[in-house]
Amino acid sequence: MAVNVEMPFHKARELMAPYRNAMPINQPLPEIDMMPPDAPNVLVDAVSLGGAAGQKPLVRHVLVKDLNKIGTRMKFEHPKTGVFSNKAPMGLYAIFDGQSCAGEPGPMAAEFCARNFHTKLLKRLAELSPEAADEANVQAALVRTFEDLDVELLTNQPEIMDGCGASVCLLIGQTVFTAVLGQCSAALCAAEGTANFAPVMLGGRQGVVEADILRIRFAGGVVYGDGKNVRIRHPSGQESSISRSLGDRIWKDPAASKSPLVVSIPEVHSVVLGSSDQNPFLILATSTVASTLNIKELVDIGGEYLRQPRAACGEIATRALVANAGSAQCTAVKVCFLPPKDDDHKRRAPGSSGPELRPQQPVKKAKVTNARGGTTQSIRLRHLFVKFADGLPKDGKKPLRSRQEAETILRRALLELKQEVKSLKKPPKDATEIVTATSKKFQELCRKSSECESAKKGGAMCGDLGWLTPEELAGMGGSFKEVMEVLMPGQFSDIAHSDQGLHLAQRVA
Repeated sequence: MAVNVEMPFHKARELMAPYRNAMPINQPLPEIDMMPPDAPNVLVDAVSLGGAAGQKPLVRHVLVKDLNKIGTRMKFEHPKTGVFSNKAPMGLYAIFDGQSCAGEPGPMAAEFCARNFHTKLLKRLAELSPEAADEANVQAALVRTFEDLDVELLTNQPEIMDGCGASVCLLIGQTVFTAVLGQCSAALCAAEGTANFAPVMLGGRQGVVEADILRIRFAGGVVYGDGKNVRIRHPSGQESSISRSLGDRIWKDPAASKSPLVVSIPEVHSVVLGSSDQNPFLILATSTVASTLNIKELVDIGGEYLRQPRAACGEIATRALVANAGSAQCTAVKVCFLPPKDDDHKRRAPGSSGPELRPQQPVKKAKVTNARGGTTQSIRLRHLFVKFADGLPKDGKKPLRSRQEAETILRRALLELKQEVKSLKKPPKDATEIVTATSKKFQELCRKSSECESAKKGGAMCGDLGWLTPEELAGMGGSFKEVMEVLMPGQFSDIAHSDQGLHLAQRVA
């Protein structure tokens, strides 16, 4: 039997207050962070030279500068714990080398792998549970990605008979994961001071892996030779100098042997990066580069062009091509790790282009312009500009120099400018002094090589582009803005391409 109890309204409010305050509708809404993760703070580029004219390239490289963005588009959700915590930036950089295979070199497997690797990797990373988001499980995900790719290639691509090796770098936050297959290589630079660079081998130069020999013999293959000359003989009589690759259908045919003679298990490593001074860059190289330049030579070249990945890769690929007498495709990828963005404009990092600069007032007060989204600082540049044209011009006239030739001109100019700085009796103490000390050499090179009208200007204005806003930098097209916006006063840029040609610049203010 219901009983009606009467009480004053104010008393009822007092009794209901604890319940009313605890109701979800009265609780503040939790803050939801909708900002996507940043892209990794790196400079990355690749150069590929050589190969047969008119044919598909035997090597493919992949530069995914923001893997998180691709994952979001493909609706993959990754863990937010462990190595993925704090919205860890993710990037993927890879080489797939059709020259590092068990059979005859070919372009098909490398092309297939370059197109599909990132999708398979994102799927495997998305399968990791929050409790398993550690280095060991990411390494395992990389291995399974290679296996997935190999199975799909052999099962669903019957027309692809060739194979390929690979050198892959996955960057998650401050952790670098590498996976290397076949004769390709990967090397991390460990800097000791501003001029002493030591290589850290992160896999590669796999011939016939010692751990594979018993498996190969059990499967029906023959292994002979010793040291670096170990080879595998297929029951059909074909021979191979490697035991690991993607594809290579004949070497994995169950009808020819008890089990695959060649497998797709990569050598994997992970390294937590130090500061950008301690680990300034990483280099990936094809088999044709790794067979002619050892990792110490690769790192030395990378150190010569410290934050200039385009110039470094061009020099590496050029030297390897000469060593191979122009008969191979030579490709290098360089990833330069930059300081945290919050510190980018506070001081210059040791070891970048030019000497270490002491804290100082700006050379000139940076111009501030009203731009979309607020006020932004402009930068002042002077540059060398070189035109190029790949392929035959439409008018049938003699073609301009190739891009390779144009980049060689700018690399030589960059080395001359660096040498000018090194030859100074007293190291420049600030940006003003380094700009002044290199002005004479810069003017000389500008008048000699630059094809910009600014090269005709006199004195310190030779090559001057004036003050450029971020919008004007972006308006140049190509990689111009990306390369120039990371410069501090006094620094020389990497080789940048715009809609007009190639540029080598120095930030003067």
